[in-house]
Amino acid sequence: MSQKTLKLSLLAASIALAAGQAHAAAFQLAEQNATGLGRAYAGEGAIGDNASVLGRNPAAMTLFDRPALSGGAIYINPEVDVEGKGATAMAGRANGLPTQSDDIADDAVVPFFYYIQPLNEQWAAGFGAFTNYGLSTSYQDNHYAGPVAGSTSLTTINLNPSIAFKANKHLSIGAGFNAVYADAELIRHKGITSLAPLGGGGFGGNATDELIRLAGDDWAYGWNIGVLLEANENNRWALTYRSEVDLTLEGNYSSALPNGLPYGPDNPAGTGGNSIPGSLDLTLPAIAEVSGFHQVQPDWALHYGIMWTEWSSFKELRALGSDGGTLFQKEEGFENGWRMSVGATHQLNDQWTLRGGLAYDKSPVPEGARSISIPDVDRTWYTLGATYAYNQNLSVDAGFAFLDGKEVTVKETPFEFTSGGDAYLFGLQMNYAF
Repeated sequence: MSQKTLKLSLLAASIALAAGQAHAAAFQLAEQNATGLGRAYAGEGAIGDNASVLGRNPAAMTLFDRPALSGGAIYINPEVDVEGKGATAMAGRANGLPTQSDDIADDAVVPFFYYIQPLNEQWAAGFGAFTNYGLSTSYQDNHYAGPVAGSTSLTTINLNPSIAFKANKHLSIGAGFNAVYADAELIRHKGITSLAPLGGGGFGGNATDELIRLAGDDWAYGWNIGVLLEANENNRWALTYRSEVDLTLEGNYSSALPNGLPYGPDNPAGTGGNSIPGSLDLTLPAIAEVSGFHQVQPDWALHYGIMWTEWSSFKELRALGSDGGTLFQKEEGFENGWRMSVGATHQLNDQWTLRGGLAYDKSPVPEGARSISIPDVDRTWYTLGATYAYNQNLSVDAGFAFLDGKEVTVKETPFEFTSGGDAYLFGLQMNYAF
């Protein structure tokens, strides 16, 4: 196991899921390809216009009669700001600690790769490498709300071999195995709690002292299934399900609090800056999706989709020491989330295909459960995209999305904030049919 100070990926007062405002709800990522970005990922499991459909529905591999490859990346530029309010923020400013944090969600590049190999008229196999979850946020080391600010990052990659079977001209089924690798880091500081001594309502020391430090990586495994229903070549529907993935993150935990200070409701366990073994069980939620595709005219198609994510499985963040004792704990209280999308595709000519879409993400975080680490809100997607076909084999996709996030008030005793921001997504993808 890595000795990189604990892999409690989304831990303690944390997950700084403000980054989630840049993607789908919470720390979920919808960016599995650039083609779908242009139509707000509407109808993803039923369209099958290139190999990237494997990321949403393995059954759709039966739509291909020759090998196909797709690869690319999406650049995410979030603009999320958090500002402290109320008496605690005033006290922080009076003591020279920053209370305003701009662009806390870091820019990111999300790559992906897919390959589909038809085996015969009924069977097809494929492989995908992409991600469903991730985040990266950072506050100032001396931020007044250090116990709930700091820096957090989670990077995951899903390696997804799949198989599909065409039962008849109307029904195809598919299944896949998911090997998920996760790499994470979490740092929290004392902030304004350093202004009062331990036992006197604070922790003492300096604002930049590390209250918590953890980092590490892990592998976990899951599965996914899909169904493709074809009324005819112009009308298709898909139903897909991706299982939850249970990570057991093990590594080292450290805190600047006094060595031997036990965990309490107001403080993590202290180690005097020394590292001790620790672990955290973390569940990446299950995802189900229904999508549809309709070629309503020779040059026009309509798509739609509804995605459900089982965020209720994300109940708490609880780190344990080697003796089974709690190092720190945070209740999350997430609810199941929904994402609805609609889109259209226009075949302009033999070379150009145009797309547009609209989506609405419902936040899984109830108003009473919001925190500076998870200032997640409902958001609306506005997207455009295009494909240029160089010939019958090679094409390039480009997509753009603007995510409109609302401003919200976050109350997390003794802190109060306003948080809000938008995001811009740019995607490029290459497709080749052999």
